[in-house]
Amino acid sequence: MQAHRRKGRKRVSIIDWVIVATALVIALLLPAGYFSVKYGALAAAVHTEAEFKASTISQLIASTPELWRFQEHRLQELIQRHVGGQKVAATRILDQDGMEVVALSQPLGFATLTRSAGLFDSGVQVGRIEVSRSLYDLYLNTAGVLLLGALLGTVVFTLLRMLRRRTKRLNEALFQEKERAEVTLHSIGDAVITINENEIIDYLNPAAAKLTGWTLAEAQSRPVHEVLRLIDEQTMEAVADPLQSKITSDAERSFGAQIALLRRDGSSIAIEENAAPIRNRKGHVIGGVIVFHDVSAARSMAQRLTWQATHDSLTGLINRREFERLTEAAIATTQNADKQHVVCYLDLDQFKIINDTCGHPAGDELLKQIAALLQSKVRVSDTLARLGGDEFGLLLDGCPLDRARLIAADLLSAVSEYRFHWEGKTFSIGVSIGLSVVGLHGNNRAEVLSAADSALFAAKKQGRNRVFVYHSADVDLANHKHQMNWVTRIQQALEQERLTLYYMRYLPLKTGPDAGVHIEVLLRMIDEKGGLILPGSFLPAAERYNLMPAIDRWVIRTVFSRYRELVQQFDCGPLTCAVNLSGSSLNAEGFFDFIREQAIEHDLPKGAICFEITETAAINNLRQAA
Repeated sequence: MQAHRRKGRKRVSIIDWVIVATALVIALLLPAGYFSVKYGALAAAVHTEAEFKASTISQLIASTPELWRFQEHRLQELIQRHVGGQKVAATRILDQDGMEVVALSQPLGFATLTRSAGLFDSGVQVGRIEVSRSLYDLYLNTAGVLLLGALLGTVVFTLLRMLRRRTKRLNEALFQEKERAEVTLHSIGDAVITINENEIIDYLNPAAAKLTGWTLAEAQSRPVHEVLRLIDEQTMEAVADPLQSKITSDAERSFGAQIALLRRDGSSIAIEENAAPIRNRKGHVIGGVIVFHDVSAARSMAQRLTWQATHDSLTGLINRREFERLTEAAIATTQNADKQHVVCYLDLDQFKIINDTCGHPAGDELLKQIAALLQSKVRVSDTLARLGGDEFGLLLDGCPLDRARLIAADLLSAVSEYRFHWEGKTFSIGVSIGLSVVGLHGNNRAEVLSAADSALFAAKKQGRNRVFVYHSADVDLANHKHQMNWVTRIQQALEQERLTLYYMRYLPLKTGPDAGVHIEVLLRMIDEKGGLILPGSFLPAAERYNLMPAIDRWVIRTVFSRYRELVQQFDCGPLTCAVNLSGSSLNAEGFFDFIREQAIEHDLPKGAICFEITETAAINNLRQAA
């Protein structure tokens, strides 16, 4: 209680200062505002008068441009005209050299307000007019308003002091209410509901009234479960007795992560909430406070982000990652039940022609139309995905192979009959489709998808625009699948730094201090068990599937960065490292810029690197090889 009184005295001192400051603000703000408004009005009036008289005199100047300076009587008559019923102001007319032509003098006092306007003859300024008025009346009136403001400030000060004394008398009586309201005030930014020990509503703030649809007057004295109706956001079922164990318990708790509020009008919104007990000075629970806020936008954003992570933004179909996840789930159902699934890989024929001829916007539009066409031809239970580029994936759920053949044939026919129109041109396209049966052609995701990809490869090889079912006994398919496995292993080796270099020293034809040392850089791959793999095993697949630019970049980066170490290792002066380059690397965009950047970064001397290119690669890439 003593601490409370000390806080009260501190508050009283602060309130006294606030009262004094409020009274001073009122006393000063009134005259300041009056002066500002009146001064602005007077300035506008003087400016208007100057403009008006300037316009009138400019008409006189236009009629007698050479003689207007000598028409003093006429000018005196013009500047003595009244404007808006005001008294005639002190006025001077000056020529373009600043010489006074005529003046109308008025007693102005110690402070004046002057505004000027130009005199024009055919758009050329030939002089100006100055209009001045005294500020004496304004200052006098402002002084009167200042006295009025001081009187009003005194009245306000007196009233606030009386109010403060009354507040002090009520302070002790409101102590109990203050304890209960403190948590509510601290949480005022969110929706807040306070209840008593019987779970009857005492108070809800405007934010809570807005979210629940109940006003304070309507909600008071009602059981909280009538106003705060909580449901599970997923099942839309009521959450049973959410408050009893939380409000009456000793700790702050949350109802759950997927709670929604069923509003009075029947609509629902996603919320996050917390409940905590309210205790009196003795520590006894006398009620509870429920704090919650609308998270509909945040959850909607999370749902959109989830959708974007699993779907292709162009076509709206699921993406490769989600397709692979669903394939894994389908494999699990095959193992646990007598159910067959088929995976189809689809690749559009002639897509590159349209994309190169009409541009990427046409290619994007074609992909969207084809996606919609394919989606309309598959079953509701099937899953269509865009895997990348012009390649699509289709998971036929609970579908025997014979039925899958018919569906694939229907898709083939639909795409073949489809015509794409773009800027007055009409294009026909085809589709190659490869099928693999889950469980029959593989028991894990990698095997099933590899089989479908191999079947797609066979469909293309046999002339495109056809359906091909994977057969494990097919030699070509086996070779293709073998190479696809190498593609995966090469990519993993690049990511896991499982490539290594060996160096073979050439025997020189001549000896001497200036002969130098020439070595050849040899590439090897380290397998998953630490063994060495010769390049003849993995380079053919790397060449075929365009992985050589990445491998060559790794070799160049490694050799260039280790060049100084190699000089020390071979204990020589000039050292030349022979590096083999693939023909596909010569065509890779930015490859030569990469070599130049690495050479500059590692400051290699002239003759440090010798690139070796096969005759076939050089002939096929004469321009780049040169």
